[in-house]
Amino acid sequence: MDKQIQELEKLLGKKVETNEPLAKYTTFKIGGAAKYFFIAKNNEDLVRAITFAKKLKISTYILAGCSNVLVADSGFDGLVILNQAKDVIISAKGAAPAGGQGSASGGKKGNKVVADAGVWLMDLVNKTIDQGLVGLENLGGIPGSVGGAIRGNAGAYGSEIADHLIGVEVMRGSKQFVLNKDKCGFKYRDSIFKRNNDLIISAEFELAKGDKTKAQATVKEILQKRKDNLPLESPSAGCIFQNVLINTDNMDAVKNLRNLPPEYLEKKKVPAAWLIELLDLKGKTIGQAQISNKHANFIINLGGATANQVLQLISYVKMKVRDELGIQLMEEVEYVGF
Repeated sequence: MDKQIQELEKLLGKKVETNEPLAKYTTFKIGGAAKYFFIAKNNEDLVRAITFAKKLKISTYILAGCSNVLVADSGFDGLVILNQAKDVIISAKGAAPAGGQGSASGGKKGNKVVADAGVWLMDLVNKTIDQGLVGLENLGGIPGSVGGAIRGNAGAYGSEIADHLIGVEVMRGSKQFVLNKDKCGFKYRDSIFKRNNDLIISAEFELAKGDKTKAQATVKEILQKRKDNLPLESPSAGCIFQNVLINTDNMDAVKNLRNLPPEYLEKKKVPAAWLIELLDLKGKTIGQAQISNKHANFIINLGGATANQVLQLISYVKMKVRDELGIQLMEEVEYVGF
């Protein structure tokens, strides 16, 4: 056992695994081993692990829902923290974020929900609906955690997680504080958390009282749509590419697309799946990685795909769309260990 892990375990007072295969945790079922691996059962574990890793100059990466990531075949040369802090607090008058680090609402009245970053998004949707609170139901079925969803401003069916967010409790350096929503830089599938080193600890939402039965029916309908339209039976990381926002830089290229549905121009957004399908790339396979025949924005693992094969397929798609359609695709999936 090397000195780094001995010191880390001593500081944490808990076991740290070594050379832990990450493929068994990711929804893609792809990825090499983490040099060090630690499961944070609560926010105290999470903060302490990050703090001590910094002290020992060990690089870190946090997993929770383990979706939307592609882990390198060589793994991660540092500490991977699996965040299993899953407290949800629902209060009509606001509450301290799970983990007791202060309130993102400052005590404002309303239907407040505070969730740890490690909470599964689907669990948050179900728990809020059970309490008669609505607003998150369109996010039903999105794989992953609250923290990951905030980082990428996850959304579906016209909703984004930022829509009902009040604030995010973060650790920046050695300081912990609440970052108000307007300071988070939310854009389409984007936030400042993609570009800084803030640790997302918990988040607070304000929801509305609503019809519980109607909300449950909405979630049921969305889950059925996802089952019908997405290749959920195969390992994947979810959507690989962001949809294309129409702007002055790509307007001419978009207008030249054949058979472009008028609603895309109206919504100023072209689905990445439509562009990939336009080039007849469904079913394209490299090794055991394949563009899904069911949904063109999914790359699926046929059983033995490597990260390198997925990366080659991503590069191939980007090249074809750029060279033949004049449009640059941007990845939604996060790269770990590359």
